[in-house]
Amino acid sequence: MKIFYSILLLSLCCHAEDFTLADGTVLKDAEVIRQGNEELQIRHAGGIEKFSYTELGEELQQRYELTPAQVETRRKAAEEAAARKQREKEAAKAEKARILKEEQEARKALLEASGKHARYISGADVIQLCSSMFTIEARAAEFLAAEWNRREALRLNLGVDTQRFSAEADSLKEDFEQERKELSTLRSELSDKRAKVQEQSATIKRQNDEIAALRAEVARLNKELGRAENRPTNTTVVVDNPVYVPTYVGPTCVGHVHRPHRAHPAPKHRPSHRPAPRPKPIQVSPGPRPASSARPANSAHTLPRR
Repeated sequence: MKIFYSILLLSLCCHAEDFTLADGTVLKDAEVIRQGNEELQIRHAGGIEKFSYTELGEELQQRYELTPAQVETRRKAAEEAAARKQREKEAAKAEKARILKEEQEARKALLEASGKHARYISGADVIQLCSSMFTIEARAAEFLAAEWNRREALRLNLGVDTQRFSAEADSLKEDFEQERKELSTLRSELSDKRAKVQEQSATIKRQNDEIAALRAEVARLNKELGRAENRPTNTTVVVDNPVYVPTYVGPTCVGHVHRPHRAHPAPKHRPSHRPAPRPKPIQVSPGPRPASSARPANSAHTLPRR
């Protein structure tokens, strides 16, 4: 690595020169600004580009230790180092799990000896507990059960169970958060609708009050109108010119045969702007004249005029 950094510093400090690639392309005024395990980043007259070790000429590969053999050696060394590191990590994890399991077994034995047990629940238990209050999704119920079990294991200092339930809760947390966001959105929409309903209810109440006031006003006006109709008024009866119907008085002479006269019906009153004409006297034919030539004082051939 020291050789690598020294070469890098020398390449950065040297003056720009022309680089020839494996395909014969010449990079004018080129200089290396960064070197990797398998490529070079070169700045030249055309810009800044990255070139793999397979694109470099032999002279550049030798100068920057990027020959195929050197690259393959470094690649294998890096892979072996990564594999060794992974094995060490897995071994450490297995050893930690073994120690944790032994501690948990000892802890469980101690709890059982004292009559204590972990109170673990499942998603079905959560659904059954919440069924009387609200409906809950199965994934959310599983998350709540895992979270409860994690806290219960942590309370009893059961390391293996704590890790197991923590991993389970972490895998279900995303779905639970999504469900909670949807529930929050629904609650917000429900709150907005309730506010609109309350506003509409207030509007309806105000309109009902206005209608009640108008009805009261109409009732008052009807009452006033009834009083005005029942109030007595001074009326004058105007009678048209009366119709005069004469009365016939028959003769009272001895030996005179009375023949009843059929009176003409009285004319019906027809209202008009013209006054009714005065009726003419009715002519009555006299009966048989008596033996005496003198006429009685109360007999008359015509009705007197008034």
